[in-house]
Amino acid sequence: MFRTWKVIRYCAGKSDPTVVQLPRCFSVVNCAQQKLSTALLAPRGSRAGEQPQPAADSTTPDQLTVNRSAELAAEDELLDNRKNIPNLNLSELLKDVPRTKLVRRMGDDERVKKPPKPTHKKTAIEKDTLQILQHRYQDRSESEERYDKVLKLRYTILQSNDDRHRDLMALMGSRKCREREKRLVLEGRRLIVDGCAAGLQLEAIVTSDLKLLSDLQMKPRPRDCSYLLVTRQTMMEWSSLTTSPGLIGIFAEPPNLTEVIAKNAASSRRLPLTVVCDNIREPNNLGSVIRSCAAVSAQEIVLLKGCAHPWDLKCLRGGAGAHFRIPIHGPMELYQLPEHTRTGSMFVLADNKRTNDEREGFLWRHYDRIDYGSADHVVLVIGGETYGVSDDIRKLVHQLTKTNDGYVNDRKFVAHIPLANGVESLNTASALSIILYEMRRSLLPANEAS
Repeated sequence: MFRTWKVIRYCAGKSDPTVVQLPRCFSVVNCAQQKLSTALLAPRGSRAGEQPQPAADSTTPDQLTVNRSAELAAEDELLDNRKNIPNLNLSELLKDVPRTKLVRRMGDDERVKKPPKPTHKKTAIEKDTLQILQHRYQDRSESEERYDKVLKLRYTILQSNDDRHRDLMALMGSRKCREREKRLVLEGRRLIVDGCAAGLQLEAIVTSDLKLLSDLQMKPRPRDCSYLLVTRQTMMEWSSLTTSPGLIGIFAEPPNLTEVIAKNAASSRRLPLTVVCDNIREPNNLGSVIRSCAAVSAQEIVLLKGCAHPWDLKCLRGGAGAHFRIPIHGPMELYQLPEHTRTGSMFVLADNKRTNDEREGFLWRHYDRIDYGSADHVVLVIGGETYGVSDDIRKLVHQLTKTNDGYVNDRKFVAHIPLANGVESLNTASALSIILYEMRRSLLPANEAS
């Protein structure tokens, strides 16, 4: 604008009659009016009587390769200008963009017929803006199925606009979603192999590298199993670990987990032992506890409220397949604990908080000096490393051991593990393993304990 103004003033200052006189329409005032006209500033297609001109098909293949960042920058600038246009609501136009919506799948019985949307005849500027929004927000790439000749399997390259991508993202991030869909997620080669060995139905394997599938060595391969290939970045976002192993298995939750556990533990003799976990909040520690209990073949595990959830992804990884080899109850309230105990049981608290702690009638003993075989059943209570066993459990056990003649004190013990070098406590899973194997030695005959 300023350059045009200078040219006009230069020509007007010439006294030579040979200089061509500029028409009136190119005067300074008229030029400024045209430059500042609101009609000229309106985007293409918004002026009355104007029809969008079709672009000439004269582009070459080289011209079609355009930088995506430059396109987005131009679209951003154009959309910012159109925000000031009255009667143009971008959010309403965005609803008409055909893309994947995060809605829950419903069956035919649950579908509700929605009233048809009122038809609104879009103007030229609205149609043009809708085309820009579609180009910006709609993912044009689609999932592609391929066949690998080396592995001899058919797999799918999963894209972000696929419904399966959305479902997998929900399964990885939400335990409630896994419980609702009745699915189990096991990450890593070892857990996937353990899940298949336990008799679980494998529905899908997600990987970021096809070479990792050859390490599974599952023969025969599971039927009706889908193999999905995603990017490394997507696998890192879905993984619950700092370094993703690159393999995630999706299993169907068995309809009767008790039968699966009984089948897997049919060859081992169950100890008359119930392990109660109190306030073990770390999923990795809880997984190790479940793994140790399954290793000594305890009868069952009871989780009190305040413990981590046993089907958490980290807890499943710490258990290394032990979840399918021992019954797990809870988390439950403390008042429900008597339902999983038996009359005449021996109660043992693993607690190192105090020395010679005999509150509520408990007898303080070294863990290897308790006669575990003197009772028909043993209830071992283990607490978290920070707080230990709560006082409420002591009071409850004190009430459970009450008889008509009084309290039976020789059925309540505090198991003490001696420590050296100023160490105050052991890891929860480590302390439990020490006591469990001492119990196994006492409860089983010598030929079976080895």
